[in-house]
Amino acid sequence: MKQTEKIYLGLLTVTTWFALVFQFYLHINSGVATGGELLVRFFSYFTIDSNLLVALCATAILLMPQTALGRFFKKPSVITAITVYIAVVALVYNAVLRFLWVLNGWAIVLNELLHVIVPILFLTYWIYFVPKYQLKWANIWGWLVFPLIYILFVLTRGNYADFYPYPFLNVSKLGLQQVIFNCMLITLLLLILFLGFIAIGKRQIKRQSGQ
Repeated sequence: MKQTEKIYLGLLTVTTWFALVFQFYLHINSGVATGGELLVRFFSYFTIDSNLLVALCATAILLMPQTALGRFFKKPSVITAITVYIAVVALVYNAVLRFLWVLNGWAIVLNELLHVIVPILFLTYWIYFVPKYQLKWANIWGWLVFPLIYILFVLTRGNYADFYPYPFLNVSKLGLQQVIFNCMLITLLLLILFLGFIAIGKRQIKRQSGQ
C-alpha cells in the first residue's frame, strides 16, 4: 500500500469513526425512548449501517490488511458495494430528507459528515485507489443482499415496535402498498448505481488497456 493511500485511509477512518461515535452519544442520550430501544433504533438507520461499513472497511484495510477481515474488505467487489450503499445514503438524504428535520449545534456537523463528507471521501477512495478489473455484472445479486435484509428487518420490527427510521418506510402512515412501491424505487436506484459503477470500472479498464 502506498503512503498516499495510507494517509487517505487514515483521514477517512478518523472522520467516519468520529461521526459515528459522536452521533451515537447524542442519540443514546436523547431520552426519547429507553436505552435498549434507542440502541436498536440507532442501528435501524441505513445511514448508520452504511457509515459503519465504511468505517470497518477503511480500518481493516489500513490496520489489518493481512487478516481475513482485511482481505475481505480489500476486495474491489466489497468496496464497490459499500460505495454504492453510502452513495445512496447521500442521494436519498439530500434529495428527499434534508429539509424534513430542523437540526442545531453538533447535530448539524455530524449530519453533514454522515450524509455528505463521508460519502464523498469514500467515493473518492473508490475512484483513485480501487482496482476495477475484478468487477463483474454477476456481483450485483450479492450486493443486493444487505439492503434487502435491511428493508425486511426495518419493516418487520416496525410492525411490532411502530418505529420506522424513515418516513418513506412508515407503513402506519403510508400503508404497506405505498411502502413496497418506495422500496422498489430504492432498489431500482441501487441497481442503476450498481450497473453504473461496474460500467465505469470496465470502461476504465478498456481505456488503460488501449494505451
